[in-house]
Amino acid sequence: MHVPYINIHTHCTLESTEHEFSLPNVIISKNYLFAQPCSLGIHPWYIDTNPSAQLDALHDHGKKKHVLAIGECGLDKLCDTEWTLQEKVFRRQVIFANSVNKPLIVHCVRAHQECLKILKDERVQVPVIFHGFEKNQLLAQQIYHAGYYVSLGPSLLSGKKDELITDAPLDKIFLETDDKSTKIVDVYTYFCGVRKLDNPSLKQQLYRNFENIFNFQLVE
Repeated sequence: MHVPYINIHTHCTLESTEHEFSLPNVIISKNYLFAQPCSLGIHPWYIDTNPSAQLDALHDHGKKKHVLAIGECGLDKLCDTEWTLQEKVFRRQVIFANSVNKPLIVHCVRAHQECLKILKDERVQVPVIFHGFEKNQLLAQQIYHAGYYVSLGPSLLSGKKDELITDAPLDKIFLETDDKSTKIVDVYTYFCGVRKLDNPSLKQQLYRNFENIFNFQLVE
């Protein structure tokens, strides 16, 4: 069985091939919905003052079969969106993800404890992926112990986050390119070098992770 590289989160228009499966993110009010498999959500940077139309769009399109995950959504203390509005819209998206039984992709900037509290308060029942994670091991462990996943991206290539690689439980991670032009194969290669792991083994594990939480068949 040929297993592709899994790029769990990207903002670049990448066509998936037999060698690489990329999940592009569609931001409501910013992007058009792709016809290909994608994730869909209301990003905290782009929440309208009255987000009812955005939430309606999420409910209308988030149920579609090719929308594999809800998000990215979450909390960001560095953006201009009113905090109470961010919390309200994040809660609504957690509830919606539960209702359609699709994984949640979380954007979180300087608000991990607040995100974790909301996920607990809303009794999230679906898999949760904290994307673009580049914080410390202690916070990563907190996320793993809560039963959630982290997705590591091109920031790994700086060499400053090797401890996240060496400490990561392989059944709790994904890799991504986010909004960078980095190739996903380069993120995998760097991860393998630090972890002293062969590339096929990592590809197989991340494919299993994908199979475990996404209701989508990649390999026949």
